[in-house]
Amino acid sequence: MDYNAEAKRINAERLTVWEENKRLLDDTKGQFNEEQKVEWDRRDGRINELAEQRDTMLDAAKREVEAGQLREAEHQVFGVQHVERKERSEAAEFRAWVTGAEKRSEDDIDHRPNAWKVDIRTAMRERDLLRQGASPEEIRTLLWDTGSVASAVPTTLSRTIYEAMSASIAAFRMPTTKITTDSGEPLQFPRASDGAATQVIAQGTAIGGTDPGFSRMQLDAYKYGQLVQLASEVIQDSGVDVVGYVGGNIGKMVGRLIDSHLIAGTGAGQPQGMMTAGTGLSGTVATGGSLINPTYENLVDLVYSLSDEYRSGGSAAWLMRDATAGVLRKLRDGAGGTVGAVLWDPSLTAGIQNGEPDRLLGFPTYADPNVASLASAAQVLGFGDWSAYYVRLVSGLVIERSDEYAFNTDLVTFRGKQRVDGDFIDLTATNRLRRAV
Repeated sequence: MDYNAEAKRINAERLTVWEENKRLLDDTKGQFNEEQKVEWDRRDGRINELAEQRDTMLDAAKREVEAGQLREAEHQVFGVQHVERKERSEAAEFRAWVTGAEKRSEDDIDHRPNAWKVDIRTAMRERDLLRQGASPEEIRTLLWDTGSVASAVPTTLSRTIYEAMSASIAAFRMPTTKITTDSGEPLQFPRASDGAATQVIAQGTAIGGTDPGFSRMQLDAYKYGQLVQLASEVIQDSGVDVVGYVGGNIGKMVGRLIDSHLIAGTGAGQPQGMMTAGTGLSGTVATGGSLINPTYENLVDLVYSLSDEYRSGGSAAWLMRDATAGVLRKLRDGAGGTVGAVLWDPSLTAGIQNGEPDRLLGFPTYADPNVASLASAAQVLGFGDWSAYYVRLVSGLVIERSDEYAFNTDLVTFRGKQRVDGDFIDLTATNRLRRAV
């Protein structure tokens, strides 16, 4: 199947449905009768459904293209035979470990023969470079610089897990700052507040000013884990892709839990969430009334509540819940939000390699289910420079195997563990829109 062609067809259909809804808004000025409301909701649901179908096609297309490019780079560096031999060896070794036919070396992870450690750092870096437009030659240089030939080739398992985690974690997809470390000791970063300079009036005037103030941001390494269970008959079946199933499911499940805290964490015993950290220069922007939906004026106020350095730095974007995006798709820039130009700008190439995402007031949009829904006093929309949010990832995701945990049901249990933290280095880089009490 030509995944990109199918994605473009779906995007074209999505745009057609969107134009139909725009005409309905024009004809009714947003004052729907019962029949029109049902029609709007039906089409809006179809837009979301088509977006999901498109994203599935694009994900498959992206993986197919990237896999080919990465494989070409590896072949150039390490040779075809070495790469294919390593992939076959890894798949066979992992299957033998999953089925219990072979235990890990006691030197692998703290003398635990039932544990498998997956290092996803190179997989993260190569994907980032590739999505930034790097050539196979540039990626080849990265692979060469990671260490010895034997260890430099990213494994199929690490790529599978990273892809599953990045699909579940908005902070991985957004332009946040990612930091990976080998060990989990606390990392401390200085937060600086601006000092005041001195105006020099005449020659010989002393230059004074005030020193910037410093506070501290500490990134810890909170542990996240999830269990996956498989019937013994399934893992013994040679037709089952155990690398993809075990790795993909653990990556997705652990990723969803991590994502909930990177978005809405309290900072106490868990990461400080992107939507729950201290607000920006002007504080949280309220909508002005109880349970009032965001207006055009609210959105403009939110954008300009931040300094231009954050708006124009290249990492400025919106963060919201999918349902909130559905509400904002109806919003116009005229009186009452029912007349004038539609604010939401759907993209025909959203998600396609080098394509453009949907935009709101000219800035890209990201959706995550852990952002608060449209309710009283909830912070429902984030905007700003998300590169100020640091995501700390301890490199190795550990997968452990147990035959005893569910012995009575003849299930084999796999436990995945990953250590993560996140916080803002600059609390003034983003701001929130809050619905009033």
